[in-house]
Amino acid sequence: MPKNPSSPDLSRWFVPAASLFLFLAACGLPCLEVEKEGRVVWYGYSVLLRGWMAVLVGQVAWLANPLWLVGMFCFLFRRWTLSLGCALIGLALAATSLLFYGWNGAGIPVGVDEGVVAVHQLRVGAYVWLSSLLVLFVGAAHLRRRVHHGQPV
Repeated sequence: MPKNPSSPDLSRWFVPAASLFLFLAACGLPCLEVEKEGRVVWYGYSVLLRGWMAVLVGQVAWLANPLWLVGMFCFLFRRWTLSLGCALIGLALAATSLLFYGWNGAGIPVGVDEGVVAVHQLRVGAYVWLSSLLVLFVGAAHLRRRVHHGQPV
């Protein structure tokens, strides 16, 4: 059945909805296993609230969160190139979290609360968080390409 040209294309809402779903899911899933008075598992919401402090000791992965948010707004306002740029830089910053795997089993130090903890393992929530950024990146790249080829969005 041919598409009615006067009806809006709702497919562009799938990308931000999927990315938001994955981001919120990551907040409810275990993300990091840290050494703080024994091994403790931190959930995504906790990492989201405390993670900005890690920037103070040189861990920049958390900075992907504000870039994801800006990228989402750019996407919703059809600023595909800006959204793509934010998602790409955010994805690169988020990928530094893959370096959290321990050096010689000692863990990577990350600054939080009153001190520094050692991250021993990434859990499923960290990968779901990374996928939320990847979905935004791929979606923005796809729609930017469509626009540059003169296809309606």
